[in-house]
Amino acid sequence: MKNAGDKSIEKLSDEKLVELCREDKVSAADELIRRFAPSVFKRAASYSASISEDLAQEGFLALLDAVRSYSPDRGASFSTFAQLCIRNRMINVCKRVLNDCDELSEDLDRPDDPAGIPENIVVQQSSVDELYSMLNSELSKLELKVLRYYVAGLPYSEIADKLGVTKKTVDNAVQRMRKKVRDLLG
Repeated sequence: MKNAGDKSIEKLSDEKLVELCREDKVSAADELIRRFAPSVFKRAASYSASISEDLAQEGFLALLDAVRSYSPDRGASFSTFAQLCIRNRMINVCKRVLNDCDELSEDLDRPDDPAGIPENIVVQQSSVDELYSMLNSELSKLELKVLRYYVAGLPYSEIADKLGVTKKTVDNAVQRMRKKVRDLLG
């Protein structure tokens, strides 16, 4: 329940709330979370249900990191900075999931592994499958191949060699993928 003093906190700018958060004012952090919750949930909901909850959690962690690292003298509003942090955190999570896909496939192909097949690997595989399904419907076959190598960290020249195309073709595919992924992320 809010007390009378909490009404005034709702009127403060995001930047002032960040200052108060740094002074350990819990009500300021609560207000920032309340303000940014709709955009975090909207961005996370653009994914399938099985990963949107995890992405929302990552989004809120990114918001808290943004509070700690925001610097008003860099010329951006806190809102702009926080949205960028949230977006980048979600993209990085998706990249990690894609990057881990090969490792998960290898784990699932080795049922004799001493650790067995933990339940979390099966759940992660389901999330990876849904993400790949979403990307599969949006990206061309070439873009999907380039994405796999790109996420693995290969330079354009190696990707081009592996796929038998030019570096310019790889660069164009990466640019198209980025645009499509940005559109998917909202």
